[in-house]
Amino acid sequence: MLVRTAGHALVYDAGPRFSADSDAGHRVLVPLLRALDERVHTLVLSHRDTDHTGGARAVLAMQADAALLSSIEDEHELQALRPATRCEAGQRWEWDGVRFEVLHPLAADYGTGLRANALSCVLRVDNGRHSALLVGDIEAAQEVRLVEVQARLKADLLLMPHHGSKTSSTPAFLDAVQPRLALAQAGYRNRFGHPAPAVLVRYRERGIEVVESARCGAATWTSARPQAVSCQRETARRYWHHAVP
Repeated sequence: MLVRTAGHALVYDAGPRFSADSDAGHRVLVPLLRALDERVHTLVLSHRDTDHTGGARAVLAMQADAALLSSIEDEHELQALRPATRCEAGQRWEWDGVRFEVLHPLAADYGTGLRANALSCVLRVDNGRHSALLVGDIEAAQEVRLVEVQARLKADLLLMPHHGSKTSSTPAFLDAVQPRLALAQAGYRNRFGHPAPAVLVRYRERGIEVVESARCGAATWTSARPQAVSCQRETARRYWHHAVP
């Protein structure tokens, strides 16, 4: 996911690695950043899983000055390429009037044996009028804690936790975030069945519009039009873009 302000850019997660010679960085992110002539100031890798870090090496090689913020362990191979700052709840910065705040994990969560998903960096982006909540692969336990500590969760756009897995998107969490839109980042006919049908029901019961990347393609959301997402498969349709059931 690419987050752009007036003069800064942040990439949140870098997609999967498909093989030793192919990853989302080389195939998607680097071409996109070149086409936009975009300088990335910070790369956030929510956690260590390769479907989130697979393209990171290519992005870091292209963006020599980008800072790396992540929950990856000190021994992770990417640390040799760019030493990472741990994401910890309470970190804040501002670019061009847009505020960024890390809500999870706590500093005390590191070294406790938590699974990688549970250490996902949760980032809230807010321009004072509209906001987005990026949550990686957090699951029910982390959602419960965020609600209990009354974190600033309300957002117009929610990156659906854990790709829409049945492990996440608890009713209390959705009620706290109250998003207009939820983006499910999951491959077409993926083997995990994301987003889970039962999870989609929870969103629809609350009147939350769900945008699935498999149907939308590249999705664009702007604070100037917070009520809608523009889908590349609709705005730049090609004859090989078959209808997704």
